Formats: sequence, structure tokens, C-alpha cells
Amino acid sequence: MKKIFFLTAIFAFLNCQVFAQSPADDYQKTPRSKQPPLPSVNTIRVKTAPTHGFFFKPSLSIEYNAPEVSGGGTNTDFKTSDDLFHQLREIENIALGFNFRLHRYLGFNANWVQSDLDNASLQDVGALSRKANFRIDQYNFSALFYVPLVENLFEVFAEGGVSDMTSKLNYANASGVFLERKAHETTGLYGAGFQLTLNENNAIRFSVQKYYGKLALLDSHYSTVRIGYLRSF
Repeated sequence: MKKIFFLTAIFAFLNCQVFAQSPADDYQKTPRSKQPPLPSVNTIRVKTAPTHGFFFKPSLSIEYNAPEVSGGGTNTDFKTSDDLFHQLREIENIALGFNFRLHRYLGFNANWVQSDLDNASLQDVGALSRKANFRIDQYNFSALFYVPLVENLFEVFAEGGVSDMTSKLNYANASGVFLERKAHETTGLYGAGFQLTLNENNAIRFSVQKYYGKLALLDSHYSTVRIGYLRSF
């Protein structure tokens, strides 16, 4: 009888010890994964485009190129006779190229354009049996020097570089004889323009270029006016 009472007492004591442990103690003893502390306001940084120092920002450009011939007598009447849709289809007067922005104040430009111009007369040739056609392919390489007026929105720039031109002049004289002349020349160019930034990757650009000297086949001055779109990536 004493043994039964003793065993019962031990069993009751052990049960009391087990149930005496509080849930809070168990929670404290349970291993927990360590969570990183939340960032403070001082550690949060928003990524922004560099505005000072050198960087590399390439862009593709597409621009409508309006050529102008001047200072060559009747040769100044060379104009684009095709409508805009024909020009787009034949890629005429459409300048395609690249722009590489390296600094807030500096960038480089490379593009190609072909122009097709017609004229009912030709200086020092006399009457024609059909319109004269002047076609020019040119590659422009230039540096752009930017001056921001409204930060990240509006800037003006000056342009200077070289242009490599290959041109061809076709015409038929009064007797109906078809003649063709060709020329290749490299000349300097200078110009100016402005750029409107729509957002980080899109911009609109307007510019004017003038080319040194005269075109070899037309003995005339040559300039272009461009307006187009830049897509950065």
C-alpha cells in the first residue's frame, strides 16, 4: 500500500513539473530566424541618371532631312518633288543614325541620308528635254556641344564635324541626249539645334547643318534642316 502511494505521489509530481512550464517560456526557447533590420531613410537611395562626369548613353535617331541648294543660279531650284509617303517608302530624305552621349555637355553623332532632288533647268546647260535629277548620299560624323537650359528637359547645342558625300547628276539636253555626272567629296559641316527630352529614353531634336564650300556637280551651297526622334537604350 505504501509503494502504491509512493508511486502515485511521484507520478503526480512529474505531471505538475510538465504542466508548470508556461507557453511564454516555450516561445522564448524556440529558435527564430533573424530578420534584417528595416532600412532607414538615410540608407535609401534612388537611382538617377548621371548629370556630371563622363557616362555612356547610346541612342538611335530617325530624322526628316530637308535639303536646300542655294547660291547657284538656276541650280537653286533643285527641290524634292516626291510626296512624303514616297520619301518614306524609298527612304529618301530620312536620316538614320546613332547618337552617343558621353557627358552632360558632349555627345557624338553619326548618320546616313540620301536625298533625291529635281529641277526643270540646269545652270549653264540650256534647255532640257526632261527634268534634271540630283541624287546625293552622305555620311555625317559630328560632335555635339550641349548647353542645358532646363535640366533634364530642354537644351541647345552646337554641332561641328565632317560629311562624306557621293553625288550623281542625270539630265537630258535639248537634243534628248542623256548625260550623267558623278562626284565624291568630303567637306566640313557646322550647325546648331535644340533637343526636348520627353523622358529618360525619348527625345525630339531639331537642327540645321551647313556644309563648307560648294557642291562639285551643282557649284552651289548646300544645307539641311532636320527634325526627328531619338530613342535611348
